[in-house]
Amino acid sequence: MNCKFDEVIRHYFQYAEYTLEAVPFGLTNTTKVIEVNGERFIIRIYNSHIKTIGGLELESQVTAFLHKAQASFEVPIFLHTCNGKDYVVMRDGSLAAMTTFLEGKLPQLSDVDKAEKFGRLVGEFSFQMSEFPMKKNMYTGISFYNMYNIHPLANRDSVKSFFANLPFELTAERFTFYQAMITEIDNSHLDLEVLPRQLVHHDVLIYNLLGESGEITGVLDFDFIGMDAAFMELTISLNHIIQESSGSLDLIAAFLQGYGNVRKHSSFEFGYLRLLTQIYFVAVLHFYIGLHYAEAAIESPFTFMIDQFERNISWLAEHDVQIQQLLHKYVMETNAT
Repeated sequence: MNCKFDEVIRHYFQYAEYTLEAVPFGLTNTTKVIEVNGERFIIRIYNSHIKTIGGLELESQVTAFLHKAQASFEVPIFLHTCNGKDYVVMRDGSLAAMTTFLEGKLPQLSDVDKAEKFGRLVGEFSFQMSEFPMKKNMYTGISFYNMYNIHPLANRDSVKSFFANLPFELTAERFTFYQAMITEIDNSHLDLEVLPRQLVHHDVLIYNLLGESGEITGVLDFDFIGMDAAFMELTISLNHIIQESSGSLDLIAAFLQGYGNVRKHSSFEFGYLRLLTQIYFVAVLHFYIGLHYAEAAIESPFTFMIDQFERNISWLAEHDVQIQQLLHKYVMETNAT
């Protein structure tokens, strides 16, 4: 594998001694920390199934925009190759890139103050993305609503085949739940096209953030960036804090208050919370199915995600009145009806 990294590094440094260090993540891509001349960077060889040149260019443009916007958080910036490119096309056709290395530790969601800061971060990120200047004919990523396009190896036929020939044990109850969710999405009369749209990170979870001195200072992992319903960003992060807080209404209220301090939505969008939650979880499950067909081990994340899916759908149904009240209190546009 080091010979592949050698190939990438030669595009950035003509002569350089370097060391490579493993990272505690990387189910999708092959990622290392590289140290050159006392400086650390991230070097990544992308999964050929899910990363395209259009996707890399979009990621580079978004992170450059956020850097120039002087947001309260940092993002990894793409380094230029010796030829001025933001990425490398390797001899075997794989794509690779180097970005800046950001210091920080995993933030916590242990109290209302931290939950409020998480919400504020998500709100600021969503607001910044609403300001991103989309150009004509620009690649816009994949909406999670396109659940059978989220991974090229997870189309309708391959998803059906996966469940017909499960590679690991899945209870009948979990399979029945998945089928019920798919059916509900297909039968929904809610028109997603009427929702405001913008670029969405799709993965603003604590695990993709960095913190220092009690503040959230960095946002990582833009692999899933794409045009989607603007309310999807809040939906995903709200489901994350429901999971991480074990459904604490105090922490969830603090999260929504923090979000609403910097980003608002119409009450019309609030009615799509359940549907967008279903779409999010199904899209992630389909992504894991695609990874399975790409020969990745997915049993642990797949079973965790489908369990979380069922718990969160049940929790949202039970607490629908409280959540809608909190959304109207903290997140509703002042001129909305």
